[in-house]
Amino acid sequence: MKVNAKMKSLSLAVAGLVGFAFAGSALAQCPALPGAWSGQVSAGGSLVTSTPGFSGTNCKLDAQITANLGSASAFVRDDTPAAEERYRAQFLINVDALASLSSAQPVRVFAAITDVPASGVSELVKLTVFGNAAGTSKSLGILVAASNPTAIGGFVSSAVPLTGGTAGVHRVEIDWSKGSGLAGDGSGSGGVKVWVNNTTEATPSQIVSADNTAWTGGVDSAALGLAQASPAFRTVQANRIVSFDQFDSRRSTFIGSP
Repeated sequence: MKVNAKMKSLSLAVAGLVGFAFAGSALAQCPALPGAWSGQVSAGGSLVTSTPGFSGTNCKLDAQITANLGSASAFVRDDTPAAEERYRAQFLINVDALASLSSAQPVRVFAAITDVPASGVSELVKLTVFGNAAGTSKSLGILVAASNPTAIGGFVSSAVPLTGGTAGVHRVEIDWSKGSGLAGDGSGSGGVKVWVNNTTEATPSQIVSADNTAWTGGVDSAALGLAQASPAFRTVQANRIVSFDQFDSRRSTFIGSP
């Protein structure tokens, strides 16, 4: 599976869900999980590959929460990173099946994780999906581990509307870095830049500054799929599929559009 996005210098991992010989063929067999991923977790959830994928790929990853359990999850894991003090990642996501998703129904869809937590927090950056109060729009939540005075539960947070995708598919890219905080123009270190359906490196969709120097390590793994679903999500969105494709992670080069 780690074969679908273009590799550039200092690449860490590429995990698009498609084999070289089968790209673009809707009749090809999708690989069995975990495939080239380091592992998978599907406790109270379901993970399968299905065809076709997004943007011309053969296969995508379909994740569901199937049980109303606090530990319910369905994600794959990439252990390629090794204490990375700068980490970029990109993936495609489709959340159209989450009907009437409200602000009380967040679910984690991605996390970059360290083996050296601080204050009990091991997720250096995590992304969630949630809706508005009326359940008529969706947003990407951004939570970054930080010791900022404004941090709540060890995280500073922001959000970007999930708009502008193609046929329900949204392209998400992050650039996380370790340091005492990002400058107002996004330069420097310490925090995360996020691009949503935006392939212009100079203009991120959102910048979140974070003093994460208390976290002495760096990114050691990444999780892609569903986890930490709220009780309301587990009740209302049970068995509804969220699909992923074209995961790519790197140390420094902008990924943009494969």
